[in-house]
Amino acid sequence: MHNRGRTLYTVTHYSAAGQRKRQNFADLAEAKAEAYRLAADLQNGDIQLLQLSNRDRSAYLHALAEIKPTGRSLEIAATEFASAINVLGDHTSLLEAVRFYVKHHPKSLPRKTTREIVDEMIAAKKADGMSLRYLSDLESRLGRFARECPGQLSDLTTKDLQAWLNGLGVGPRGRNNFRAQLVAVFNFAKTSGYLPKNQPTESDPLTKAKDVGSPIGIFAPDELTMLLEHADESLVPYLAIGAFAGLRTAELLRLNWPEIKLAQSYIEVTAGNAKTAQRRLVPIQPNLALWLQPYAKTSGPVFCLSTINQKAAAFARRHGIVWPQNVLRHSFASYRLGQCKNAAEVALEMGNSARMVFQHYRELVTPADVEKWWNTLPSASENADSKKAVR
Repeated sequence: MHNRGRTLYTVTHYSAAGQRKRQNFADLAEAKAEAYRLAADLQNGDIQLLQLSNRDRSAYLHALAEIKPTGRSLEIAATEFASAINVLGDHTSLLEAVRFYVKHHPKSLPRKTTREIVDEMIAAKKADGMSLRYLSDLESRLGRFARECPGQLSDLTTKDLQAWLNGLGVGPRGRNNFRAQLVAVFNFAKTSGYLPKNQPTESDPLTKAKDVGSPIGIFAPDELTMLLEHADESLVPYLAIGAFAGLRTAELLRLNWPEIKLAQSYIEVTAGNAKTAQRRLVPIQPNLALWLQPYAKTSGPVFCLSTINQKAAAFARRHGIVWPQNVLRHSFASYRLGQCKNAAEVALEMGNSARMVFQHYRELVTPADVEKWWNTLPSASENADSKKAVR
């Protein structure tokens, strides 16, 4: 502006009382400096420069005081609050949502890697007396998980775990076995205090693969008879116990002669030898007793050869007989169910559930074949030869 021939520069602002104030400067640089100073004060939150009512000014100052300890600016706090309210809608208050989150995501939980938690779980299972087979299976599956998913277990999401399962390159049953152990290790982490205890883990929603199973193979009675008649003394007990008692291959390899109670007519599968780590008694059928009598000993392992299953399979193939996977156990389940007509009883003898017997081990057999199976007996000459061989 011009006043009496002079050029003046005016800076306008508002006082704390809300009154409009004007300052005139003859020097442009001074006017700009004052304008910058006032703008800086406004930027820094100087309430004296704002045209606010007393009530608004009090609220503004209170908001500044509340937000200052957080280290955030009032503008950022207001933006985050508005965004959170938009997400929550009318469901609950922001404070209640924050309390719920903190309750289910406590900051004080120890941070553990997958390898550390897997090692702790295996050590705990070992202390609980779980079988060596079970512990070996844990180390095999969860060891792979720890190698391929390093880092903090709590950082893994359901999406991460599902992608890992899908990329394993195993069949449906194998993938489901891996899934079961993932659920187990996440539950272990939860009970150990490494994950929140009052909410599901990231492993719980993992989908199961559809396992339709594969066709099972069993021996015909004539095939088993031929194998038993031509087998040497190392294979006869293996074939007979597998076919007429249904023990798992691993359980057969751990079996000791004192656990075969011929006088009491049962085989004791100890907790340490069983896959399920649960002791069970398997009846010795009359024909099995006859096959075992010539070989019975008072001590020592029944089988000294760790590769006896491979030896039996090769022996069968040499005689033109196909050896499907788990053929002895499958055969026992099928013929035993045909004999007693009681799935629960068969499942108890096999150390399984009735559902598993039907789903994985049973094959329909005729009554005539059932009778032939349980009447597969050693000839008198075979008994004599076997006794001589044992001596």
